Amino acid sequence: MNLEELEQKYNIQYPDIYKQLAANNMLDWGASGSSWYYDTFPKLKENPPLLLFGFDIEIWNDQELVETSIDEMSDEEDYRNIHPGYQFIPFAQNGAGDLYAFQFDLQKDGAVPVTLIPHDDEEAEVLAGNFQDFIFRQLLESVAEIDEGSIFYEEEEEDLKQNLFNQLKTHELYLTAKQVEILNTIYQRDIFEYTYKVPNGGSFETEGLVTFDEVEEILNREIASEYLNRSFNYTESPASNKL
Repeated sequence: MNLEELEQKYNIQYPDIYKQLAANNMLDWGASGSSWYYDTFPKLKENPPLLLFGFDIEIWNDQELVETSIDEMSDEEDYRNIHPGYQFIPFAQNGAGDLYAFQFDLQKDGAVPVTLIPHDDEEAEVLAGNFQDFIFRQLLESVAEIDEGSIFYEEEEEDLKQNLFNQLKTHELYLTAKQVEILNTIYQRDIFEYTYKVPNGGSFETEGLVTFDEVEEILNREIASEYLNRSFNYTESPASNKL
């Protein structure tokens, strides 16, 4: 993927950390396909690329895919109907087809927030004030609920932990020392069961290395920013949403 071409075409400047990840081949998850999990994934586990064990995310390394997604967003006939006052540049998606994107209209002092854009809802949410904090959030949230569906899951907890530490090793360069310390401490815990109470009054049982409540506490403390967790209707103007 040629980031310089994308920058020129869409009049943007990717964050330095993203360019560094690209230069270090950290955006490459290998060729996708039906055999990816059995043929490619086992080789990647030793030196995980960007957010291989992240929280419901698939990193893109396909320039055509990026351009197609950007063009769809700017198409007035497209179902997303995004207001032209926003400048979203997607770089990944989750299992539901929602997009993770840089939000360049909120760029400030070189920091570009990362926003989740749902494909079936008009409410977008700012997940982090910059890409470094987004990586940290992903690594933290991925261990709040661990089950057989977790991509880093192993039958033996020791092997599961090894996957996480392998990922931390390849991601240290792109995190702050404090963020690495927090993750390293959490990864050394034993998996435990806990009850999570959801905002609507319900609750559910799960297990992980950290609770959802603790994740929220850490994020509010460590990656606080002007727009963190702000939701807004992307069909309305930024002025209407006070962004």
